[in-house]
Amino acid sequence: MKDSAKAGLEQFLTYRLHVLNKLAERGISARYAAKLGVTLPEARVIASVGSFGPFSIMALARHANLDKSQASRAAEALIRRGLVQREASAADGRVVLVSLTPEGRALYRKVMPIARKWNGDMFDCLDEEERAAFGAALDKVISTLSPQE
Repeated sequence: MKDSAKAGLEQFLTYRLHVLNKLAERGISARYAAKLGVTLPEARVIASVGSFGPFSIMALARHANLDKSQASRAAEALIRRGLVQREASAADGRVVLVSLTPEGRALYRKVMPIARKWNGDMFDCLDEEERAAFGAALDKVISTLSPQE
């Protein structure tokens, strides 16, 4: 019998990725809360809209990697704080888009450096060769699992 057949839950890729994701989210969430007073979903909304927006809530949820309800709640909280605004789509007046206010753009300029620093900090334990190999391995697995269009 192969050793992989004896592997426990802690050796499954999905389990390990979930653990890594939770640890990474806790770390970045603490930084956003301490430095900017925003939650992780709020920071993701700011980062997504600032990088790619404006968005409908459905598109925002996809880009921010949030559930629709999380994206909606985060956007509403940011609207109440004057960081995000609603506007009708020029292409389809029935669609409501969220975009950054000037204050939201200022926050975006603070969110992104924190995200970049945390991303770098997570990989400090790896040397350059390990980082490259890890990135290539992730890319390969993601492309293998991604639906082909």
